[in-house]
Amino acid sequence: MSSISKVNEIFEESWKNRLTKYEIARIISARALQLAMGASPLIDTNNLPFDDVISIAEEELRRGVLPITVRRVYPNGKVELISVRKIEFK
Repeated sequence: MSSISKVNEIFEESWKNRLTKYEIARIISARALQLAMGASPLIDTNNLPFDDVISIAEEELRRGVLPITVRRVYPNGKVELISVRKIEFK
């Protein structure tokens, strides 16, 4: 096994259940645009202390209710599909 494939395996394992800050920003911005264009929220917004679309999109992501899949391409060319619902947020 070459050192490059070893690095790729370590990279894949360390990011398997996490999203990068770029992936998070892309998901929130896409969902906020949907909400701004009239999509109904997937959570109850009556009890939230905020009412802007970005905060609602962030809360939907944090609660894991978004039906979004991230397509991640690793340095070795491997493609992985990651469901946002399976990601745990702290």
